[in-house]
Amino acid sequence: MWKNPFTKLYIFFIVYVWFKSFSGAVLPTHYLQQGLSLPIMMGGLVSLFFGQIVVLLTFKKLSARKSYFLALLTSILFLLLVIKINSSWQYYLASALAGASMYFYFVFYNIAYFENTPKEKTGRNSALMFSIPTIIGIFAPLLAGVLAQVSMNLIWVFSFVFFFPVLFSLFYQKDFTISYTIKASLLEIKATRTLLFIEGIWEALMFGVIPIYTLYFIKTPLGYGTYLAYLSIIGVLANLLLGKMTDKLQKRVIFLYPITIIMAIITFLFAFVQDNLSWWLILTAAIQLFTPLFWNITTAMVVDTHSNLRIAIPGRELVLAVGRFLGVFLVLLSFYWEKSPFWIYFVLGGVLLLFPVVLYWNTKSKRYQYL
Repeated sequence: MWKNPFTKLYIFFIVYVWFKSFSGAVLPTHYLQQGLSLPIMMGGLVSLFFGQIVVLLTFKKLSARKSYFLALLTSILFLLLVIKINSSWQYYLASALAGASMYFYFVFYNIAYFENTPKEKTGRNSALMFSIPTIIGIFAPLLAGVLAQVSMNLIWVFSFVFFFPVLFSLFYQKDFTISYTIKASLLEIKATRTLLFIEGIWEALMFGVIPIYTLYFIKTPLGYGTYLAYLSIIGVLANLLLGKMTDKLQKRVIFLYPITIIMAIITFLFAFVQDNLSWWLILTAAIQLFTPLFWNITTAMVVDTHSNLRIAIPGRELVLAVGRFLGVFLVLLSFYWEKSPFWIYFVLGGVLLLFPVVLYWNTKSKRYQYL
């Protein structure tokens, strides 16, 4: 089992995602109980992506095992800081550490994963990678919700228990070193740079608006965990089916035109359902149906388009992080300026509509070729 590099990576990813999904599933309800307002929680996301940008700009030469270890260390420090939150600044610091852990894990994991993926299986393996969080997202939040309903202390105890399989599997990962400059990374992803930036801005809906504004309707750990499980069920089969289909067609980018247009329309509709739980559940399920497909294809597009992943992946993560930072900052302004977020949905949806426009322009002008 531990001889196949891809198997080792897959097991590492499964135990890591389980640890992160379980430990973070019901934290928004915990923040609410700790007295944090929804705007402060959104400010934490601004801090999270700021922290990710800082480490992307700072750690430009690092080995995989050291980076994975730093990812686990910052994850544990984050949990220790949020057990008892005494001030908003403590929460912002914890969020920045969470952002750092995203860099330390995903830059190296994505490189290792796709370097071990045959070119003809990029779509399928991308779908497999994005299916793991959705499958685990069915069970981990439910378990966390049940335990947190009894006592949040059980969340901290089991989080530390689930931490050790991740630490154990770390030592079986192949070590390698990346060294890049920001200029070289951004030049490497020139063909997808604008598309990634647009994607990052829109993702404020998924990372910020939906998980935080849902607290307007659902405030208990069990209810919140059940809601997350409900969302995860939606995307599993569609993601796997599309990954297999696009590998056969070898023209997966074509799917981005209808997907992004539909996602933009759904984003607009969020503005009109904010006081209706039933419609909120329907629209969040609808966006969850298409988002894993969107992420699957855009990730595969980057892998297909850029041969030097050790330079391209850091650039991809940096551009996405800058876009996400801008997106959640705009959402934060919306939370402060509007009694209930409204115009932000038109801003995010409008930005996403630029995606098919830029994709068409790049393809039609033959500036870049995408699979």
